[in-house]
Order: sequence, then C-alpha cells, then structure tokens
Amino acid sequence: MSKPRMYLLAGNGSAVDWWDDALPHFQHHDVVPLELPGFGNNPHAPCEDLAAYAQALLAATDKGSAIMAVGVNALLVLHALQRQPGHFCRSVLLAPVGAFLWQRRLPALMSPLPIRKTIHWLLANKPTLFAHKFSSQAWTPAQYQRMGAGYARCRAFVPHWDLVRADTALPLLEWITDPVELVWGDQDKVLGIAQAAAWSAILARADLTISLKPGWGHYPWIDSPAEFTAWLESGERGFVAHTKGGRLRLAALAGQPVPAALSLNHCDDPSLRVFLDGQPDATWAVRSSSYGEDQADAANAGLSTTYLREPTHNVPARIAELSAAGVEEVVVQRFIAPRLSGIAFVRHLSVELEWVEGHLESLADGQVSPERAVISRLGEAWNSGTFKPVHGLTAEALWRFLQGVLRVFHYVPGDVEWAWDGSQLWLLQYRPISDYGWRRHLTAANIAEILPPRPSVLVEYAQRRAAASIPAIMARWDSRVLQDNEPFTAVFGGASYINNDLFLARLVDWGISASSYAGEVGGATPHLPWRPLRLMRSLPLFLRMQRIARGNLLTLENGLRRFDRELRELTEQGADGQQLADWFTRFYVFVVQGNLCIASALASSGGDWLGRPPTAYDNLEHSPHRLPWETDPATPRPAPIALPLQAFPQWPLAIRLAHGAGLPGLRGYYLQVREWYRDNLMRIFFRLHHAMPAADQAHWFAPHPDIRSRDGSFWQDGREGTEQASGFLIYPGQAQGILGEDILLEDTLDPGRHAHYQSARAVIARMGGRLSHGSTLLRELRKPSAVLPQVDVGWLGREVVYCDGVLRLVE
Repeated sequence: MSKPRMYLLAGNGSAVDWWDDALPHFQHHDVVPLELPGFGNNPHAPCEDLAAYAQALLAATDKGSAIMAVGVNALLVLHALQRQPGHFCRSVLLAPVGAFLWQRRLPALMSPLPIRKTIHWLLANKPTLFAHKFSSQAWTPAQYQRMGAGYARCRAFVPHWDLVRADTALPLLEWITDPVELVWGDQDKVLGIAQAAAWSAILARADLTISLKPGWGHYPWIDSPAEFTAWLESGERGFVAHTKGGRLRLAALAGQPVPAALSLNHCDDPSLRVFLDGQPDATWAVRSSSYGEDQADAANAGLSTTYLREPTHNVPARIAELSAAGVEEVVVQRFIAPRLSGIAFVRHLSVELEWVEGHLESLADGQVSPERAVISRLGEAWNSGTFKPVHGLTAEALWRFLQGVLRVFHYVPGDVEWAWDGSQLWLLQYRPISDYGWRRHLTAANIAEILPPRPSVLVEYAQRRAAASIPAIMARWDSRVLQDNEPFTAVFGGASYINNDLFLARLVDWGISASSYAGEVGGATPHLPWRPLRLMRSLPLFLRMQRIARGNLLTLENGLRRFDRELRELTEQGADGQQLADWFTRFYVFVVQGNLCIASALASSGGDWLGRPPTAYDNLEHSPHRLPWETDPATPRPAPIALPLQAFPQWPLAIRLAHGAGLPGLRGYYLQVREWYRDNLMRIFFRLHHAMPAADQAHWFAPHPDIRSRDGSFWQDGREGTEQASGFLIYPGQAQGILGEDILLEDTLDPGRHAHYQSARAVIARMGGRLSHGSTLLRELRKPSAVLPQVDVGWLGREVVYCDGVLRLVE
C-alpha cells in the first residue's frame, strides 16, 4: 500500500536540500520537497506576483496531498487554497508571513534594493553571520554552508520582497474554509507566537488550529529533525482557534490582560485540578466554548448556560453539565468582580459602547438598561453620548485598551466584553462581529450608477466577498487604511452600499474637506473641515500617491489580459457556476482596485490643459457589450461574438514624458484610460455572461432577494443624513421639451444608456458625481446636462425649459 504524499516547502531562499536532515525520519509519508520558480534548481524565472506563484504551486502538487510550508511560502499555500479549495487535504504552516507587514521593521528595512541585494549576498556567502536568527542552537559548518548555497541559487529572493507586501498578502483569505494548522516555536526569532491572534482573525472561516511548540525555532526540521517529523506525522493539531476559549488564549499569548483561563473538553482532564489548585482563593466562571459559537458569519451566542461565581469544588460538576448538553469545549476562567463592565463594538475608527455598574449579567438578564456612547476618530457627526469618568476609569483609558485588543486581532472589528475592577481593565471575550449596524456613513452614489437596485446573486456574492480586500491597494500610499480595516462596501437592509467611512477617514488624516469627495462621486457627506497643518504634512504622501497611482495605470492591460486568459481556460475546462463566481470575485478585487488607482490619478491630475483625447464613447456604434446595467454580468446580452480586448491608448511621446514626470494637466488622458478600462471590463463581462452554464444561470443570474432601497447618503444604523447633495452643471446648453421624454430625468447616470442619451435633447440626473462614467459620457456627447437633486417629479410629462443647469416649468 502506497504512503500518502506530503510536500515540504521552506521559505524565501530555500532549496530542496534544506530538508535533508529531516527526510530519513519520515516513516508514514512519501515526502517531496518543493522548489518553486526562481528557487533552488527550478529552471523557471521567478513569478510576477503571488497569484502566479499560487498557480505554480497548484500545478506542481497533486490534489488531495498534504503540505508542510514555512514563512513566506506558507502564505502561498493559503493563496492556493483560496483559488482551489480542498486542493490540499492537510496544510501545516509554520510561522506564516503576512500579518502586520506594514508595521514590521524587516520589510521596511528590506525595501531599498541595495540593502536587499547586500543581505542576499551576505546570506549566500556569510551565512554564519545570521546564526542567531537561524537558530538558538549551533549548527554544523555543513548545515550553514547548505543554507548559504540555497540562498545563492535563489533568484526569487530579491523580487519576493516586492511581491509579498501588505497590500498583496491577504486578499480574500478570510473566505478560506479548509483545515489549516498553524504552528510556532517559542524560540522563533523571525516570527513569534504573538502573531497567532492576528492569523485567527485573518483566517476567520478556516477550520483553524494552533500549536505552540516549546523549544522550537524557525527551523525545527534542522534543529531537531526526529522530533519535528514525529510531531508532523502524528497529526496532532493543537487547540481550536475559533472558540471563546481559543480566542482568549490567543489574546493572552499576545499580551492582553485576560483573567486566568483553561479550555478543556471534559471534567476528567488532569490539567483542571492543577489549574484550580494554583489559585485556591479564586471563584470561577464556567462557560461554553462550542465550535458553533461566535463564528464570523453567525454569532450563536448564549446557546448554553454560563455559571458565575462558582467555588472550586463546583467547577467539575458545571463542566459535566455543559458537556452533557452537547458543548464540545468548556472554558473555566477566574471570575472578576467588576465595578464597571460592558460590551464594546470596536473598529479602528470608532468604539460603540454599552456599559453597566457591576457585572454584565444584569444587562444580559434585562435587569438594567445600559449607558451608551459612540466615540469616533472622524468627528462630532459620528459621536453620540458621553462616557464620563466613573470608578476611576476614563474614556481615554478605555479607548486605548479596546484599541489594543483590536490590534492583536489584526484590526478586524470585534465585539469585546470588558470589565473594570477599580484598578485594571480585563478582557473577558473577543468575538468577530457577524451582524451590526455601525454608526458608519453609507451612500448609494456611484454604485447606483452602475448596478441595478437588485443586482444579480453573482454580483452581490462577489461584491461582499471582495469588500474587505479592495481597500488594501490604497495602503501603497497610506498604510493607515490597513489599520482602519474598513470595507469598500457595507450592507444595509440586505443590500450593499459604498462605505463613505473608508474614504472620509483618509480625508480626516489628510486635512481635506469632505465636500470635495462628495462632489467627485456624488451624494453628500457629514461636515469635515479643511485642516491646513494636516494638509501640509500630507504633501509627501500626495506625491507618493500620484507616483504610485500613475504607475499602476500602465499595469492594467497585463492584468486584464491575464484574467481574460483565466476566464477562457475555465470556460474550456467546463467550469461550473461556483468556479466562475469565485473567479469573478478575484476579478472584482482587481477591477475596483484599478478604478481606485485611476481615481487617484485623476484626483492629482491638475486639470486637462494638456488635451482631452476622445474616449471609448467616441465610437459605440457596434458595441453589443455596452448596454443598460452593463456592469452586472447577469444582464441579458446579445449572442456571443468575438470581442478582443483593446490595447492601452497610444499616447504621444510628450504625454508619456509628462505622465512619467508627474506633470499636471493630464486629466483628459486619464479619463481616456478610465473609459478604455471600463470598455474592456465590459468585454470580459460579456464573455463571463456567455460562459455561465445554462444549468447555473437560474441561481447566479437571478436578482438578489434584497433591494437597494436607499437613495443618496445615510447612516448604517438607519438614520437619514441631514446633508443635501449639491447640484452641478455637466455640459452647458439649453433645450425645451417634455420632461421624461425629450429631456430625460434619471435617478442616476447609467453609461450603458448611451443610445438614450444620444437621442435626448438634454439629460438631468438627481444623483451623480463630476467624475462619474455617466458625466464623462455626456461631456463626450456634448449633451446639455446637469445633476439637479431637487427636481420636482410632478413636472414629469410637462413642458420644461432647461438652460445651463437651471430647469423651469413652461407655464
């Protein structure tokens, strides 16, 4: 009988012979060390990005095998699982790289190319200089030489640092559901166990277990190969991460003040007596910690009884009661007698508090009504209520404590139970928030222009899955977006809207008034004033944003063509609807990130005095891919025809030089890029529509059950905004005719309705932005048009006169 296969994949610089010490000790697996492109003796050139590496890993491994991976290449295993769930039957990842990359010193140190090349040369030629980083043990000269030889042959070492960045490392990993086993050694000098809490938040839906191995460093298969292989082949999985007890243990490992706690599966566990005897004067809380509680998509809190103030002798009986009720895991925790306790819904931008005197049980039992307050970084419009100092606890101290909890869980918004005992704050519980109406500002602006009120199930699926990953692109010029951890879209009433907080948080930090943002995208925002000093301090950031965003424009064509190839390959393989939906999710991240870079280039373009070339709207005579609600691939399309992608616009040499030098005046050319990009996206959407198997269309192309019912801007907790969207002139001119027939009145501007706009005498929209696709189209058509939020719908069907942004009724 053949042995099951297990692949071995070390980190950056690795070669297959790094595993030579461990190979003789494997007894139960057919082990295969791997070298990816650019590593060791693999003849292929290093891959261009993490997606290509993930694809190379999938191609090099058999489906259903196990894999053990380390460091930066452990991250590639996760990217592979995101692309092909179930490819590996078991994934054991030692000290994976990817968490807190924007805050770690080593990536910043290795950013300059000369330093990176110098370190690579030293690793290859003087590996003993790094002996203390490799291991706390002394290796043989041959082992150091082997490490150096691996680095010397590794052509991927230098470019790998450019690929594994904070904005590229973690997209869509929160949707992995495969079993994943994370392991750290307590002697690891590269990445420590404190990162485990962050990974539990990053891999929010994975079947995740975590092991901490005493005495292990970063290379346990070299330090103790027999022990390492015995552990790996034993299948021991560590503790379950996504439970009440698991998260408390992770928080404690990350240095948070957690009352002493023990998680166990039955009252006969010998560790219980040792734990209880170690604190003879304590009383205890005994709580369920089931695998189905407090999950990323379902809270299921309160399914089992919680026992408080239990004396030591009662604890085993309470554990037995919970176990008899079907609870898989029980957490025993030292009981804190608080002066004040509460629940906080915490994100980096704000904390929404509920608190009571004494213990939280009075709130859970409905005996008292809590005090409430919202504390926000953004401004007074986001705040409500006040947390006044009580029992010595101040709002500032509570804010710092809650933000510290949030940080160790990688800034993923959480529901935190806390207690103040008169001298110290304690963390009683952290759990991911599955459903909560934040004091967050949302808008239908822009999204209403390109998607119907009931988009397809396909679009809503991709939009929700992509929402948290999209903003990472902005970290290339402002890493604070990663701490804010705000999604691109947020849900209200079952429908998705643009999350204004994502963008307004940046304006607050930059000192820019919110009115400029509202005018660009449409809608209205709460008041945020200009702050000149912040604006001055942000000037270097603006230059970095301009350089990076402009540079990204030149990468869009290659990205489009790669996704187009992937779609063709999936179609040829007979991919089903789920596979296409998952491909569309990855594509959706790329699409919106590209649009954000284009928008940033436009924002820093400095006008269009260098010219305004025609856009894709200049020739839409034979365009079956351009039609109303064209951004939803489920929208019915004409019969399939060949629609090759169009090449990037050809710019004159002077424009290319101006673009490279960062000169102003290029808005017209960046608008040309934006509409070229959109036209190519619609070509791919056209192919996606026809690629969807007929058997799957009824599900994926069906309208999503929840309608986007809100117009304009509002608060996610349901309160209407008081701000009025401003009107503006799109293109000058005048016209007279029947409103709704000769002069169109649109809720939003849909560029797919270009034929209707061409035949109208004038076009008026109730909502839209100066840089919307619809506004660009109307300027291209030279059609008299404006955004007028206050048009009286009673005028529909009556004769009106429109002139340069003013509409009046003909009496």
